[in-house]
Amino acid sequence: MNVKALKDIAVICVDDEPDALGQMHLALHSFCKSTICVGSAEKALEMIEAEPPDIVVTDVRMAHMSGIELLEAVRSRYPEIAVVIVSAHSEVEYLLAAIRLKADGYLMKPINLYELLEQLSKIAEQKMVKTELDQKNLLLRLLNTIGGKRVQIIEYIFSKLDKDLVFYGTYDEIAAALNASKPTVVSAFQSLIENGVLVRIKNGAYKLNTEMSSLAEGLDYLE
Repeated sequence: MNVKALKDIAVICVDDEPDALGQMHLALHSFCKSTICVGSAEKALEMIEAEPPDIVVTDVRMAHMSGIELLEAVRSRYPEIAVVIVSAHSEVEYLLAAIRLKADGYLMKPINLYELLEQLSKIAEQKMVKTELDQKNLLLRLLNTIGGKRVQIIEYIFSKLDKDLVFYGTYDEIAAALNASKPTVVSAFQSLIENGVLVRIKNGAYKLNTEMSSLAEGLDYLE
């Protein structure tokens, strides 16, 4: 089980049985970045819309809206969110529906909490690898798009990102570190900000935009 990967994920658990929700919260809240438990699929969709999680763990058989319907809604609106289905052994039709809709995992009731953590850990690892690959591909595209001193500036920024993908530093510090002119550094930052690659948080703090679709559009215009 990859505890480090679990620490980086937000999870929403969905079940209309309070005891089942309590068990899942007990198992996950100490391992995951955040664990939100709700009693209906409708409420889960509200929470997802407000702040999309990394993973949804949902029971299948619930009143009003089933877990399969929730899976279908998440797949159509939030394809980046992983969904794990929880079901009883006898509910074969739900298993088939979950496979058809490409659920990211399937657990049987009563839930083995260690198996739940293992399942989420594997999904979290996959997400972590994908994020790292996307960031590497982004850097390659950046370096292929721009040239000269600005390549060194981009490399410097990426090498100094913290775990939250935030860069801390001033134009003067970068200019001194790379033996570059301050106008060149300012110009590089302006291009990155204007095209959505970096987002200024405050003076001296810039966050990498992890929305890869908008990044791809912005990179096409970097000169």
